[in-house]
Parts: sequence; structure tokens; C-alpha cells
Amino acid sequence: MRLLYISLTLFFLVGCANRGSTVLKKLSESDVSMNIYSGKTTRAQVRAMYGSPLRTYYTDGGLEIWAYNYEDTTGLNAANIASKALTLGLAGTRHVGTEKELIILFNDDYTVKRFNMSEAPVQRGTGFL
Repeated sequence: MRLLYISLTLFFLVGCANRGSTVLKKLSESDVSMNIYSGKTTRAQVRAMYGSPLRTYYTDGGLEIWAYNYEDTTGLNAANIASKALTLGLAGTRHVGTEKELIILFNDDYTVKRFNMSEAPVQRGTGFL
């Protein structure tokens, strides 16, 4: 019976995941606004605070853009559990959680020109779900 309980517990946890820049995990929009200042914060300071970005882009004018994101669908909520319990995972799985994204645009002198931190609910699924 104990083995069955452990097996079922592990089954329900499989597929729950976090991905992206874990530095964003505990950050809020206000935390970032208190750390980054347009025209003052440098690229080196951003790297020291948040590490290397997951992606780097360039505008048509050659300005650098750094992108960080973090998705957390590890929560044990009804949607995540029901998607596995009702179909034993055969019809797919559904994961509900939160995604955070930090985008930073730098000036030519490598100071922050603009930035945006956002947090939104996210829903992912496989199969029929």
C-alpha cells in the first residue's frame, strides 16, 4: 500500500516544471523597478543583479535588448492534478502557473534606456488537454 501511495504521488508530480531564469522566481515588478533606473543602471550592473540573459536581440538601430523569463507550473492545483488523475495522463496533461518576463533595452552607452517586467498566468497542455 505504501509503494502504491508513493507511486501515485510521483505520478502526479511528473510533468510539473519550472523553466527559465530562476533569478526572476522571487522578483516582483516593484522589486525590479527599485533596482533598475533608466539612463543610470549599466549593462554590467544588470548582469551583476540578474546574471546573463536567456536571449539577446538587437534593434534595427543596433541597440541591445536582453530578455529574461521564468515559468513556474509546479503548483499542485486542481487543474494540474485532475488532468492526470482523470485520464491517467493518457489524454494529455494540463499545467497552470505563472510566467514572468523582464525585457531591457540598452542605450548606445550601455545604460538602460527602457525596461519592462511583467507577470501573467500561463496555461500549458499536451494531448487533448
